[in-house]
Amino acid sequence: MRLTIRFRPKNGTLILPINYEEVLQGFLYRSIQDFDLADFLHNVGYKKEKRRFKMFTFSRLYGTYRIHRHEKKIEFFDQVTWYVSSMLDSLIVDLARNYLLKEQFMLNGQPIHIEETVVKPLKIAEKHTYQIRMLSPLTVYSTYENRYGEKRTHFFSPFDLVFSDMVEKNFCNKFQAYFQEQPTERVTIKPIKVTEKDKVVTVFKEFRINAWNGTYEIQAPPSYLKFMYDVGIGAKNSQGFGMFEIIE
Repeated sequence: MRLTIRFRPKNGTLILPINYEEVLQGFLYRSIQDFDLADFLHNVGYKKEKRRFKMFTFSRLYGTYRIHRHEKKIEFFDQVTWYVSSMLDSLIVDLARNYLLKEQFMLNGQPIHIEETVVKPLKIAEKHTYQIRMLSPLTVYSTYENRYGEKRTHFFSPFDLVFSDMVEKNFCNKFQAYFQEQPTERVTIKPIKVTEKDKVVTVFKEFRINAWNGTYEIQAPPSYLKFMYDVGIGAKNSQGFGMFEIIE
């Protein structure tokens, strides 16, 4: 399920760090009223060997904004739109109820007023391929040790030959963690409208992340696409990466 939240800064503007994913993640966790659910998502999640998945993702903020490059800040004006998706209907219902009933919240120490909340499940036609547009950038990577025993992280570009394989591998891990079974059909992805301008370099808890916006084509069964729509594609979904919308 997907939750659309539209809010307005009470003071006229909302100022955030230019890399604001961590701020949004903290806001989301604090908004969950079911403390057992919040604890499970934050501290446990769904496990696949050593990996843990939270099974939710969220978008960037959409609205009128201005970048303050020297201060490394972004300033939003007027109405702002934000999307949250999850395989856990209980999470979406909990957030929707809280935002609907309370309306007044603090985001990064600034008051905001929730104007609208909309919950909507995905309904799609059955096709062989789908075009998607990223609502938060897509990232896939591998971690390795160099010859000195130092950990290094390599991020893959959509133009790398193994990019699709890395996205599929991540999907399979999440699928197995949630359903406790392996997917039986393949998932492939390729860039359609992606340029160097779509590359995003951001920082989450002092960890540098390379990710990509843009438009892609996915080949997957509808049930797999719905799963990816709810949990995100690629890595670090619960940190605000890998959310997409489907282009009809």
